Amino acid sequence: MLKQITSNPPAVEVFLARKGAMRTLEAGVTTVRDLGADQYMDIAMRDLINRGEMTGPRMFVCGYGLYITNTPYKPGINPPAGGIADGVPEVLRAVRQQVAAGADVIKLYASTGTDDDTTGFETYSYEEIKAAVDAAHQFGKKIAIHSYGPDGARDAVRAGTDSLEHATDMDDATIAEMAKRGTYYVPTIDHNRYYIENGSKIGYAPGFEPRTQAFIARNLETARKAHRAGVKFGCSDRTRGNWDGL
Repeated sequence: MLKQITSNPPAVEVFLARKGAMRTLEAGVTTVRDLGADQYMDIAMRDLINRGEMTGPRMFVCGYGLYITNTPYKPGINPPAGGIADGVPEVLRAVRQQVAAGADVIKLYASTGTDDDTTGFETYSYEEIKAAVDAAHQFGKKIAIHSYGPDGARDAVRAGTDSLEHATDMDDATIAEMAKRGTYYVPTIDHNRYYIENGSKIGYAPGFEPRTQAFIARNLETARKAHRAGVKFGCSDRTRGNWDGL
């Protein structure tokens, strides 16, 4: 999970997020996606806004994003965290859990990379990604797939994702396929600048800046190639924690 995730109880976090929601609306943004929240805080916030109990933009939320096991096995200690899914059957279960919880959209992490980690190693197989895409679409939901690197991006596009988040170093064939399919590309370039400016406050180890600067340059070049090819773009702020990035 992201290093910036707070230790606040969910009720406190949702309460603190109200200021960011208000600022977002005041800035003229009337609709947002929230692509990953612990303990379904995003669903609670969406519902409060819809009921008129909180002021903010219309929200489309995903509950837990799907990601592979990232901790060693410890018998009898902790149950799997929400969103962890390995193999096609678990991916299908996790998608259905988010739908049952009230998610509007499904999120899947198809590669490493976030915070000060700029690697982009593919984490899900094509078959697992395709299962998630098909399950989401079966329930009438859109799916957004995270991939810092080109391999996860390629398989996400082939599988039919509705939007692709962050992807860098994509080849011409993947970009052409995105343009053909109408896949939205959300490069989230600015959130990496945020990491550089606030890394010490977040707690990143010294020396991450050159890696992140290099990633930004490659991210920009990939976005330029996609734009020239006619790919559709989406805008993302990739806010921190309780929306304090807005």
